[in-house]
Amino acid sequence: MTEVSIPAPRVVIAGASGFVGMDLIRRLSQTHQIIALTRSQQASTQLPEHKNPGIYWMQCNLFSLRQTEAALVQSDFAFFLVHSMMPAARLTQGHYDDLDLMIADNFSRAAAVAGTKRIVYLGGIQPQSGFISEHLRSRLEVEDVLRSRDANMVALRAGLILGPGGSSSLILVRLVKRLPVLICPPWTSKLSSPVALRDAVSALVACLDLDKVKPAAYDIDGPELISYLELMIRAADEMNVRRVFLKFPLFSTTLSRLWVSLITGNSRELVAPLIQSLLNDMHPGKTAPVFPLGSVRVPLMSALHQAEMPRMRIEIANGTVAPIANSPSHDSVVSIQRLSLPKNWTSLDVAKEYAQWLPKVLRPFLRLDVSSDGTLLNFKFIGLRRPLLELQFVESRSDSQRTLLLVVGGLLSSTKSSPLSRLEFRVIPHQQVVLAAVLDFTPALPWALYASTQAQAHKLIMSLFGRRLRKISQSL
Repeated sequence: MTEVSIPAPRVVIAGASGFVGMDLIRRLSQTHQIIALTRSQQASTQLPEHKNPGIYWMQCNLFSLRQTEAALVQSDFAFFLVHSMMPAARLTQGHYDDLDLMIADNFSRAAAVAGTKRIVYLGGIQPQSGFISEHLRSRLEVEDVLRSRDANMVALRAGLILGPGGSSSLILVRLVKRLPVLICPPWTSKLSSPVALRDAVSALVACLDLDKVKPAAYDIDGPELISYLELMIRAADEMNVRRVFLKFPLFSTTLSRLWVSLITGNSRELVAPLIQSLLNDMHPGKTAPVFPLGSVRVPLMSALHQAEMPRMRIEIANGTVAPIANSPSHDSVVSIQRLSLPKNWTSLDVAKEYAQWLPKVLRPFLRLDVSSDGTLLNFKFIGLRRPLLELQFVESRSDSQRTLLLVVGGLLSSTKSSPLSRLEFRVIPHQQVVLAAVLDFTPALPWALYASTQAQAHKLIMSLFGRRLRKISQSL
């Protein structure tokens, strides 16, 4: 009698090369088929034909809806472990929370198309009251967007996660190692409930059980409630080094970001959101139920000991070694601006308003020519025969929440531009905002000249357009 092999569940992991993602892969690779997403060009662009257990690295730019949809085909589960704190292209315009919103919306859309059984998101614990940092507010926004199209979504909210390669762990250990005297601003006295990497990953794995873990948001708590200052004091004791800790009440977060970045070697883009999140107490409270991890937890100091341990490499199914380093920079532009959305407007309403408004603002220098079928838009500068930009409306890939305009030519666009160079207007579900995004665009101007002229002009124009949309909103 022929044995029928049961396909392994297909699990897609966005953020697979991060320290949480790598440990999650190790835990699941023997029983699940892991599709580990990376922007590395060394990875495959094809999904495996069969659902066999193992690790398959797939190249995927999460800013591309088409690539994200391809990555989630036939997925049973999808983990979203991404946080856009680092630049995503050679030139990146936009705040990290807007970058996160765009990526999360792509992921949510792709999971809905694929029929993914569950999305699991690792976010941040929300403060009980008072000030909420931009970083934590962004985590909650992403959670809401991921939930918007898939009712079966689980969000795990954690404070500090301690383990090999973790940003918070490394910053703490390096500060204690490298400074004989540590200036301790007020945020170092905030309380947290740090979680060991092993415990956090155990909670993520548990979320694959659809029967035991119901769709909701859960807090993850660690074995102790402790301040960042006390963590550093105990770390110094464990390292057997004498350190002087000086409380300094007037130290601003800006200065903290600078000196922490300087001493630890971490970028300011990475350090700033982490320090912002520490302005709040980061421990479970009443905003969400606590995830049941059980009574056996990794001790706090054991987790901290692992902070500077090297991350183990993971072999891909074909025997080569998976990339761990940051993805290579792309010779393109990512520019995303968050704009107010007038009530009851669709993304197409916003796109039409932009096409009508821009020539009026730049009159008499700019005019807009539209093809008879309304799909081709040429922005022309008076006196020039060729258009500055030529945009093609793609109706088949647009809907009420997304309007897609491909950049198909023009003096300002390089011939090296991706064929999917585009302008998008993206309405974010359940939020009265629209994202205006230029993606995969390569300018014709030299990069230095582009960055100081065209790129700045684009930011100014979008700022003025945002003001225009706010006026419309107030008049409705």
